[in-house]
Amino acid sequence: MRGGLRGLALLAAAVLGAAACGGGDGTVYEENVLVTAESQNVILATTSILGDIARNVAGERARVDVLMPAGIDPHEFEPSIEQVNSLYRVNLVVSNGMRLEEGMTEVLDIAMSEGVNLFELGTAAVGAGGLAGEDHDEGEHEGEADHDEGHDEGEHEGEEGHEHDHGGVDPHFWLDPILVAEGALALGEKLTPFDGSEEWRAQAQAYADQMTALDAEIREILAVVPPSQRKLITNHDAFGYFAQRYGFEVLATVIPSTSSLAEPSSAHLAELVELIVEQGLPAIFVENDAAEGVAEAVAAEVGAEVQVVELYAPWLGEPGSGADTLAGMLRVNAQRIAEALA
Repeated sequence: MRGGLRGLALLAAAVLGAAACGGGDGTVYEENVLVTAESQNVILATTSILGDIARNVAGERARVDVLMPAGIDPHEFEPSIEQVNSLYRVNLVVSNGMRLEEGMTEVLDIAMSEGVNLFELGTAAVGAGGLAGEDHDEGEHEGEADHDEGHDEGEHEGEEGHEHDHGGVDPHFWLDPILVAEGALALGEKLTPFDGSEEWRAQAQAYADQMTALDAEIREILAVVPPSQRKLITNHDAFGYFAQRYGFEVLATVIPSTSSLAEPSSAHLAELVELIVEQGLPAIFVENDAAEGVAEAVAAEVGAEVQVVELYAPWLGEPGSGADTLAGMLRVNAQRIAEALA
């Protein structure tokens, strides 16, 4: 499909031209439905989670639309020609970066080379200190360190041996609210030149403060889990930042990768069963983009009372789920982990 993606991107660029980007009066996708932007500033986020962050930072100063429909794995999403066109018709495209949008990498690269205003929020949040395979064994990270300076200023436990398919950096920054705060502040700086208003920065700071308060709340929720029980088996390697922030250890994953596109081998699953038995683990945690079948098969093979617990990771929950905002999602995840492990 790479040749097809390049063709889509080049066709969009040829049709629209570089001059089409940066305008706020084009046509974009919102909830997979075409809408007209009129004269309002328009931000197009690739995922619902990035959209939620952007809406909190933008407030009433811009409309935020989301490119990927709910339920689509961001690792494998490939845009239609209409969706490629929409990249050229907004003021700013907010992507995650760090190869989260694997199926869009070439499209985004071409769009940026054609003059599209692209901001990689995840890359800005994590800076040079993102989790990589060789960095996961430095102990538990605590505190409010400057994340642009990296994640190696404290201890974080037990992420050794995981494979990483995102250029060596874990893209799942949004599972750490302090990193979300960093990303929000960076987005506020990116948006300020739109009109020079300080409201962008003020709104970004207010949301960053909300995330800092949420971090404290999550710590209270997780306080019921003793340090000796802070061990996770997850569906794929998405919870490194969460584990680092709150003193957990990701012992293993069903899919041994930061990409959900990888597939586990039978030998790996057998080792996973042995590990769960050896550690006496009570739960396997799966994300809401994952089919639970493999995890349930592993739990059944253990032959003990092992729960398969769903967490939210790649996109927000349905309205009314309590996880339909990023803040709510992080709170629900913490509650479910605490209930399963306490």
